[in-house]
Parts: sequence; structure tokens; C-alpha cells
Amino acid sequence: MPELPEVETIRRSLLENIDASYISEIIIYHPDVLLNIENFSLKNWKIQNIRRRGKYLLFDLQKYFDVLNPPSENNKAFNSISKETKAINQNSSFSNDPSISQKMTMLIHLRMTGKLLIEEKDVLPAKHTHVRFVFENGKSLDFNDVRRFGRIKLFKPGEEFQDQGLANLGPEPLGDEFTNDYFLKACQHHSKSQIKSLLLNQKVIAGIGNIYADESLFRAKIRPDRLIGDISQKELINLHQIIPDILEEAIGHRGTSFRDYVDGFGNKGFFQLQLAVYHKTGQPCPICKTPIQKIKVAGRSSHFCPHCQK
Repeated sequence: MPELPEVETIRRSLLENIDASYISEIIIYHPDVLLNIENFSLKNWKIQNIRRRGKYLLFDLQKYFDVLNPPSENNKAFNSISKETKAINQNSSFSNDPSISQKMTMLIHLRMTGKLLIEEKDVLPAKHTHVRFVFENGKSLDFNDVRRFGRIKLFKPGEEFQDQGLANLGPEPLGDEFTNDYFLKACQHHSKSQIKSLLLNQKVIAGIGNIYADESLFRAKIRPDRLIGDISQKELINLHQIIPDILEEAIGHRGTSFRDYVDGFGNKGFFQLQLAVYHKTGQPCPICKTPIQKIKVAGRSSHFCPHCQK
């Protein structure tokens, strides 16, 4: 699953190409990824901004102008348009309400294998493309997902945080709310838990997954299965400082690519070249050369150096 650095990299790559562009057509190939398809009347809506919250992307949309012409079916890229596509402009509870018709927020969660890919609009969509947003600037944005776990949902302005997953997220580890005081109090509250389970808990810290939990703990010299109550305050403060450093470094390397993750241009990240322990079972520790071990913590594979991490 893309973690915070990957989703942030995708956000930035999309902003470079489709920010302030309006949607000229929306093509739905597989409607099951749209949680409220009856509301997907997005033609001539403009992307004002793209935000990120944890592993979620939020597209702020504004009505650009009203055009009642139906989507063109002549373009070779749209020969397999589904019947849902032809109906999206006919019945929309969002667009029919004048009090909220000028702004919306589109929430996207990529889940395990989801991708958002910028293409030329005349290029045929790749296999596993479920939705295509076509823009007036000649670009398209394809939502592609092999496993079809990803989801897209529309919200009225200000209501996006009613989404259960979004509403329950903890502070952003790169934000001002992720303070030493907050982190120490969270650790105190979960003192009987293993430290890695805390880092993976999205209700405590938003956006950290398996990769960056393992790498942060390695740099902090803390075993992933260590009970929080047994970790000193000094060690926890050090870990608190390391977490955003690791995330910023990963963003600088455009994320970590092992299997599915690519940015909005289809390019892989290269932070995997900087990893110390994650996915390196049996390989020598970069510091002491002890073989990296793998154990299960909170049901997740966890990689660590048994010599460097205590």
C-alpha cells in the first residue's frame, strides 16, 4: 500500500499537470470503485487544489461553467464506455442543489495497488483502468487498480471528514500537531503495546506504514516488538525526531517502489535504494553486518537488526 511519502509524491506530480484544469469528460469503465456514482456529474468542474491527509488524496473541485453537451463517443480511447458514463450528467444530487453546486471535494484512497496516472487524452487507457478524467488541456487522469480495492467518493463542501477513515486519523507526522508532547502522551496511553503497533496505528499517527515504521525504528535503535513502557523518554523523543526525517527523505527520493507504486507520471520512486532493514531479511546490517531478521508485530512482517536495535 502506498504510504505517506508515496501519496505525497503522487499529489505533487498531479499538481504539476492538472491543477486548475477543468474536466471535459469523465469515462467510467468499472463503476464499483465509485462509492456514490449517482453524484458523479463532474463535467466542467475545475480542480482548484489537491490535498493529502494521511494516505488519502482530496481533490477540491469548483464548477467552471455549465455545458449540457454529452461526452463524445468518437474518440478511439472511449470505445468501451460503460452505460454508467452516459448517465452521469442526467441525475446528480450534487449538481441539482444550487446551494452546494459550485464546490465539491473528491476523496480518493488508493489502497493496495491503486494508481493515478497522467496520460494524453488520445492514448488508450491501460488495462485495469476503472475511471478516466479527461481535461481541457489535453491530459487525462486515469484511476488504475489491479485489485480494485481503491475507492473514489464525492462530498459536499466540508463534509469529507465525515468519512469514517478520514475522521479517525491522528495528526500528520509532518504537521505542527505532531509534537513531542503529543507523541509522549500517546506512548504513555499505549504503554503496554509494542512500539511498532503504535506507529502503524492510523488513529495515533496518520500515514505511516510498514516500510517507514521499520526504517524509523532502525535509525532510532529500537526493536519493533519492544513494549513502549520499557522505552525511555530520551529514546522516544529521539524516535519522534527521526520519523519526519525519514518521511522527508523518502519524499525527496519520490517514494519507495517494490511492486505497484509509481507516481503520476508512471515513474518509480527510488528510496528503496536507501532502505536499511525493510525487505532485507538475511542481508547484512549496514552498520554492524549482523544479518537482518524478520518477525511478526501487530500481524505485520517487521525487519530489524538484532544487534543494533534493543
